[in-house]
Amino acid sequence: MNWRLILSLSLLGIALGVASVFGFTSGREWLAWLSIGVYSAWKFSIRSREELFLHGFYLGILTGCFSSVVQALFISPYLANNPRMVEALNALPQGLHPAAIILIMGPIIGTVSGVVFGVLAVVVGKLVQRNL
Repeated sequence: MNWRLILSLSLLGIALGVASVFGFTSGREWLAWLSIGVYSAWKFSIRSREELFLHGFYLGILTGCFSSVVQALFISPYLANNPRMVEALNALPQGLHPAAIILIMGPIIGTVSGVVFGVLAVVVGKLVQRNL
């Protein structure tokens, strides 16, 4: 496992978290996640040709956690700049602080994106290997 590469790419999760706090990804966060996944898959296929799925999977979990931590730390501006998230949080049962809900959802979203990142890494790895 190339942990150095995984950790360096996971910093994109912090960047995504900051962008979402300021409302830059409102309604288009899925596109940012997909861009991170494709870019990371390409980097994994070039720098680490082994265990591509696991590289993508671990990256997804880390980016999901890092992004949610940033959003939870700056919950007030995050909610002020993301009205759709406020609506979604209001639909949930009351009792938990919105930051707690975001922190709970981070690893869950990270796991789902990790599966997607892992599949992307395998597919891109096969394409890159075929072109060599």
